Amino acid sequence: MVKTFFINQRKAMYLPLLFSVLLLLSLLISPLGDLWNGYVAILSSPSILLTDYLLVGGLAATLFNVATTLLLNLFLLYKLQIKMTGPIFACLLTIAGFAFFGKNLYNALPMYIGIYLYSKATKTEFKNHVLVMLLSSGISPIVSFLIFGVGLPAGVNILVAILVGVLIGFLLPAFNAHALRFHQGYNLYNTGFSMGVLSMISTGIIQTFSPMAPLPSQVNNQYHTTLMIATIVLSLGFLAAGIRKQQNLFRQYGVILQKTGRLVTDFVRDAGLEATFVNIGLMGLFSAFLILLTPIQINGPVMGAILTIMGFAAFGKHPKNSLPVVLGAMLAILIIPSINWTMGPILAVLFVTGLAPLAGRFGFIPGLIAGFVHLLITSRALQFQGGFDLYNNGFAAGFVAAVLAPIFHTFVEAKEGDPK
Repeated sequence: MVKTFFINQRKAMYLPLLFSVLLLLSLLISPLGDLWNGYVAILSSPSILLTDYLLVGGLAATLFNVATTLLLNLFLLYKLQIKMTGPIFACLLTIAGFAFFGKNLYNALPMYIGIYLYSKATKTEFKNHVLVMLLSSGISPIVSFLIFGVGLPAGVNILVAILVGVLIGFLLPAFNAHALRFHQGYNLYNTGFSMGVLSMISTGIIQTFSPMAPLPSQVNNQYHTTLMIATIVLSLGFLAAGIRKQQNLFRQYGVILQKTGRLVTDFVRDAGLEATFVNIGLMGLFSAFLILLTPIQINGPVMGAILTIMGFAAFGKHPKNSLPVVLGAMLAILIIPSINWTMGPILAVLFVTGLAPLAGRFGFIPGLIAGFVHLLITSRALQFQGGFDLYNNGFAAGFVAAVLAPIFHTFVEAKEGDPK
């Protein structure tokens, strides 16, 4: 029975086990009364960038939010009979990460309903839009904001929030397909770019009728050590799962390192589960070492970035294509006096790995340039989209990739190997 349990967990890439551990920890580390009060505070937060749920509700309530949000999406995938793949894993771990700062159990549901209605209107299968559905929760703060942040009358606020969320979900699949052409697949956070555009439009409309308060910027760093240990343990766990009983591991992992990462690259399909587990573990350790070597402290947003990096280690990122863009972003902080290790640049250094395919395709120096440019525009992107798109770095990365990819195609010789 125990063996069967772990075989099933392996097929699900250990995410049900992760949910169980998070839920258990949330119930053990705090009295139930404090947990519930913290969770209610999270659910009633406007949740726009950067709302650190560790600051809003505490560690136990945040872990409970991560566990329940992950459970909802695992249940939906089960009902849709969707098998675990590299892209699905990336989406789920990203959802878990952003449940530390912006997503909760209910604020993504209107977008899911909108995407379901889109499938009916276009007479396509709902499961064909599952990746967009999962990532659509990146714009979920607009639902929370319209309920708790605008000051509309009770009842009206809920109705408006649901209608706006459903409309955005309905528009997102069609817009997302066209957005991919804009950056040619060199931005791994494609849905983040799509939602950034929709968020920008929504921000303009909302500000016309109700001036928005300044975006929140406070975070809670008091759990840095705890979350660092958790990151290392989780990373080592995936490494151990990958190394176990794999005779051709080095050859299979070499397959991953040869991939550019350009959309759509599924490492599970191309190199197998074990090599993918190793890559997930290494990218987790990559994130941990980066944090240890810099002034970065782990809070809700940073933990979200770490889990996103680990998630996309099954869907395009590996150390070889991630290091150049990270170094480029860090270089911008080091040489530009006006940029410091504040939350915006910190998150840009971590999320810049969404541009890893540019380094994978064109090499180290173009990757360095892409990372440098990305850090310069992320703050501007946030001002445009108003904090409703949690994937702000995906929004910024879309523009960086759209500008640099044609230039690199013209003047830089692409690396041989992966045609993507």
